[in-house]
Amino acid sequence: MPVQTFAVTPPGSPADQILNIFGDLVTIKVASQQTNGKLTVIHSETPRKGGPPLHAHLSDSETFFVLEGEFLFVLNDETVAVSAGSTVFIPAGTRHQYQNVGNEPGKLLIILEPAGLDAFFIELDHLLKQSAEPDMPAVAALHAKFGMELLGPPLAALG
Repeated sequence: MPVQTFAVTPPGSPADQILNIFGDLVTIKVASQQTNGKLTVIHSETPRKGGPPLHAHLSDSETFFVLEGEFLFVLNDETVAVSAGSTVFIPAGTRHQYQNVGNEPGKLLIILEPAGLDAFFIELDHLLKQSAEPDMPAVAALHAKFGMELLGPPLAALG
């Protein structure tokens, strides 16, 4: 399928499926099929103390634009505090995680390159809705299916 010359997703569009990923509300704004696999764009609203477990993408890079809030990013062995207006680029292979350290929900716009992780988020949302507590071996297997390694708990679990 050729790349479309443009993709427009207005607010409230039926394409704006909100996914619950460990408490983060994730909306796919530009899906893989809209870019012929070039990239995916997602919006994430992260609650206070929220954020993903420690993980690494084996072949995907991520760029985070902090729209609102204050976040702590762990990038390999470095910890970086960022706030609204900051940009964080994470190349493939980097162990990383982040946490909203502000008092209000934080908002991120995330570009994933190449595309494909929109399917991961859809499957993870479905998996997490199957039980009250996450099935972490199944979550780890899903990470592996999409070329990622699950390496540790979220920062909130570390105290």
